Amino acid sequence: MLKAIVFDFDGVIVDSEPLHYRAFLEVLKPVGVSFDYGTYMRDYIGYDDRDAMRAFSSEFGFAMDDAKMASMIEDKAEAFERIVHEGIEPFAGVAELIEAAAAAMPIAICSGALRADIQAILPAIAGGRLTSRFHAMVTADDVEHSKPDPQSYALAAERLGVAPGECLAIEDTPTGLQSARHAGLMTLAVANTYPADILTGHATRIVGSLEGLTVEQLREWYV
Repeated sequence: MLKAIVFDFDGVIVDSEPLHYRAFLEVLKPVGVSFDYGTYMRDYIGYDDRDAMRAFSSEFGFAMDDAKMASMIEDKAEAFERIVHEGIEPFAGVAELIEAAAAAMPIAICSGALRADIQAILPAIAGGRLTSRFHAMVTADDVEHSKPDPQSYALAAERLGVAPGECLAIEDTPTGLQSARHAGLMTLAVANTYPADILTGHATRIVGSLEGLTVEQLREWYV
């Protein structure tokens, strides 16, 4: 029985990946690193900032100790917040679904993003109404290993006080869906970031958009 819903953030609530890409490029420019958006989407989407920086260091061959990583992550967060303030919109239908779900059951965010990134975006969308709708939030700051490790989703279910098998994860990437499945959650994929054929086999159901989706429909699907 469906008793709680856990929303991924990037790619489900907002399309912030282009903003993260711009922020990463800004921080990586001093070390001579640049790549196109297609490369970012193919190779780095789904990483939290720590794992992304490790991947960049390994792939592009620049030195990075723990202090350098912390400094670059802080600079990236500042760049991201500045870019967010230029404007961002939620995906169609997601604000309505979040508000309806919050009125019916506990809901959470489970994201590989930093808490500061999410807190920069939520007040800027849907008139700021969504900031008070979530009963729990799990971010990269809360776990040692981010998605695809199941730790994030397991912690989200724990914080909601609901058994993982009674929680639905709404995700947009194979990496996120793997995390949710291995934590024992039910899964719904939304084809915002990847086409449905890429998501096939990773989720119980796949939808093209959250627009028009209702809590009643989700309860019929996930009994």
